[in-house]
Amino acid sequence: MNQQTLGPARESRRLPGQRPVREWASLQHGEFVEVLSAGSFCYGAYVDDRAEDGTLIWVIENGTGSRHLFVRDDPVTLYSI
Repeated sequence: MNQQTLGPARESRRLPGQRPVREWASLQHGEFVEVLSAGSFCYGAYVDDRAEDGTLIWVIENGTGSRHLFVRDDPVTLYSI
C-alpha cells in the first residue's frame, strides 16, 4: 500500500495555483481527484458516484480501493487532477 490515510499529507499531485473544485456536481464518474484534509490525509481517488446536486460524493481511493463518502460540509477539499 502506498497511499497514506492518516498522518501528515504526502506530496501533492496538483499543479501550483490549481483551484479546488467548488461545485462537486461538475465531477463525473471515473474522474481522478486529489482529496485533501487539513493535515489529516491526502490521496488520489476516482469519483464513484455523487448526488445530482453535488451535496455528497463517493470516491474510491487509488491504491487501496477503499470507498469513502464525503458530505459537502466535511472539512475536505477536492482537486481535479
